[in-house]
Amino acid sequence: MHFDLTRRLLRAAGGLLPISLLAAGGTATSSPALAQAARSTSDLVPLMTVGAVVHRQNPPSPADCYALFNRQITCYGPSDMAAEYNFNGAYSKGYNGAGQTIVIFDSYGSPTIRQDLATFDRAYKLPAPPSFNIYYPEGKPVLNYQGLPSPANYNNKAIATEVGWAYETTLDVEWAHAMAPGATIALVTVPVAETQGVQGLQNLENAQRWALDNHIGNIWSDSFATTEQAFHTPASILGLNQLYAQADAAGITPLFASGDSGVLNTNLQGKVFPYPTVNYPSSSPNVLSVGGTQIEASDPPAPITSYHAEAVWNDGFGAGGGGFSAVFGEPSFQSTAGISDTGGMRGLPDVSYNAAVISAVNIYESFDPVYGPGWVPIGGTSAATPQWAAVLAVVSQADGAQGFIAPKLYALSTTSAYTSAFNDITSGNNSFGGIAGYSAGTGWDAASGLGTPNVAGLVSALSTP
Repeated sequence: MHFDLTRRLLRAAGGLLPISLLAAGGTATSSPALAQAARSTSDLVPLMTVGAVVHRQNPPSPADCYALFNRQITCYGPSDMAAEYNFNGAYSKGYNGAGQTIVIFDSYGSPTIRQDLATFDRAYKLPAPPSFNIYYPEGKPVLNYQGLPSPANYNNKAIATEVGWAYETTLDVEWAHAMAPGATIALVTVPVAETQGVQGLQNLENAQRWALDNHIGNIWSDSFATTEQAFHTPASILGLNQLYAQADAAGITPLFASGDSGVLNTNLQGKVFPYPTVNYPSSSPNVLSVGGTQIEASDPPAPITSYHAEAVWNDGFGAGGGGFSAVFGEPSFQSTAGISDTGGMRGLPDVSYNAAVISAVNIYESFDPVYGPGWVPIGGTSAATPQWAAVLAVVSQADGAQGFIAPKLYALSTTSAYTSAFNDITSGNNSFGGIAGYSAGTGWDAASGLGTPNVAGLVSALSTP
């Protein structure tokens, strides 16, 4: 997918701090009260928003980030998300993803991911994963930023692309593990970038085909996307989608981030489509599409100890993707659940999770050639997707292999168990950049899907025959 990398200087306590804002379809936007200056370079990076290094040693608390970013950005750790989404109720029964494998697909990977995960785990008092395997089915990537004198130059397209994917890899691995610490992590990388479906997407599908053929795991986490209309023809999408139909048949749930710019997306040249659009593969009826929410923080913010109200992610930095496919018809699991589109098309997202910049999560990285090692707040549906993969790992340990889980989740929406398995998001919308989107409402909607998980409640709901 094509993105623009924008360097912004945000006024924070102690002076001006750099923050990278990554958003689909053009220059990222931010609150006018925050933006002080900007330098934009066209680049290719995945679905996330990356903040500056804010702490060198210990992870910042919610209050630390709130003070640092002018009382507008909060950042959270694993215990906060465990409380927000009631992982704790599942953990208390011994369900932490043990015996499951989460397979993460990324371009390039990170040269420091093993040591960074170990640092992350020590800081948050997490056990190491039972196994962490890295695979290179198309060859090991060559990273242009390794060995460069500091500071490196983000204007170099290859460097910026590779660094962006290193952040993505770090986010995916650390947070899939954080929320399902008993699960095995399998990282599968390719040596090229995914660029609006023209290049790279086929390489990532080749890697997924390899994982399917070699039975690496049944939960796939993916944070790349391309606007449906950016493909040459719908037939090319349908051809690519055969893989996900085959994955479903093999009992796999592929999870995909829905996008970070609401209904605004671009063509291959970066021009905005002047009407609501969605991204593929998230639009496929054979994947679980993961949208974004934002958590309403207290003032001053404190660690989360119980559920905090959420709205659709739309915080000025980005918005959760969602809408209706222009390629895929409405799947039976949506129509039988009474979720319909007047045009008879596939609606997305299916589910949501915290993705906002204003309620970011922390990662630890040591690869960045400009800012060096430290703790970094990150938002985006790329943060939501690996954590939903962790939800499925916990559920699968508790209730057995789920296969392609989307039909089961929609079936729950028609029962009394829905209110205990999901937090229904009923406020906010995903309009963005002047393109009118969709509003949240009761039950499923094209801004937040079925809602966010109550993990212990979902475990219980799916255990009932």
